[in-house]
Amino acid sequence: MKKAFFTGLCLIFLASCSGTNDDLLNSKEQDQLQSPDKLNNKNELARGGFRDPSTPTEDTPPSGIWSTSIYITNTIYGFYSNYTKKYLYGNSPLASELPKSYPGLGFYGMDRFLGSADGNGPVISSWFNTVNNDLVLTTDPNELNGQSHWQKKDVGTSYNGDEPGSYPIYRYSNSSNKTHFYTRDYNELGNGKDGFVYEGISFYLKESGPKPFRVRDGTFFEDNKTGAVYIVFESTLRRIDSWSVVNGLFDFKPNPRNGKPKDWLILKVDIENYTGTRGADINSSTQLVQNTDGKMYMVDDGLYRYIPTTQIFNTYNFNEDAVQHKYVRMMFTGKDIAKTY
Repeated sequence: MKKAFFTGLCLIFLASCSGTNDDLLNSKEQDQLQSPDKLNNKNELARGGFRDPSTPTEDTPPSGIWSTSIYITNTIYGFYSNYTKKYLYGNSPLASELPKSYPGLGFYGMDRFLGSADGNGPVISSWFNTVNNDLVLTTDPNELNGQSHWQKKDVGTSYNGDEPGSYPIYRYSNSSNKTHFYTRDYNELGNGKDGFVYEGISFYLKESGPKPFRVRDGTFFEDNKTGAVYIVFESTLRRIDSWSVVNGLFDFKPNPRNGKPKDWLILKVDIENYTGTRGADINSSTQLVQNTDGKMYMVDDGLYRYIPTTQIFNTYNFNEDAVQHKYVRMMFTGKDIAKTY
């Protein structure tokens, strides 16, 4: 449904170059878009335990939201499409960066986080079939070597299985759907079911490595100490006012494949271990609106901010069911919603 929902929006976007809304009506609205690092109230910036250094030092990371404690290196994410009934895997949490044999194959949503591939074991290669869109992750360099229609890309290095914190990744294949499936939970499919044949342990991964890293837009956090939920939004960290706002504005409905809730997309962390600019809270007044011309907006602190592409809508995991369809009289417009990192 989400793919069809956005078809008209994307056509309108491609047909017109005048869909941006960068102009603000007055200085009041200009002030509303000022970044929080320009505010004088340092207590406001530090609310929720989030550290926002007011004076940069040599140790202060550049712009963006940074973790000072862990770095999930060479991440491998899994995606699933209800349309193709296939699984794809890649290093980016964005479905738009998955390999594709042709445009419009079908909408893929993130299905799981497999782990970090930054060990001292064999190289993990991703082999993508441009004919049937199967994707194989393997540490065997000769498994598909020389076969037609397979494109190879290295996605990281595995662990040997005896390092503390490492765990196995189990491999399955489905000949009917021409797809391979990987999971860190053996109990998910066991010795094989639902058309999937168990093929054994493919390689070993870990949760993370020990380096600081910049967090990408669209990442959700839940603070271990306060229970508050945050989103990295345009390279700022914004607290979401309540769980009702989380579940209403963003899409955390159960995964259609297994019926399990998608709350695993919210990473439980100590928010004090993250540095960068703190943005305004996202509260119950924040809305998603689609105008009668098909254009989508986020009503953000009273400003109508244009959502120009499907990719940006999906980057922030917005909830399609929350979109209000109505005529919008554009009185207060803000900058277009953007993916900054």
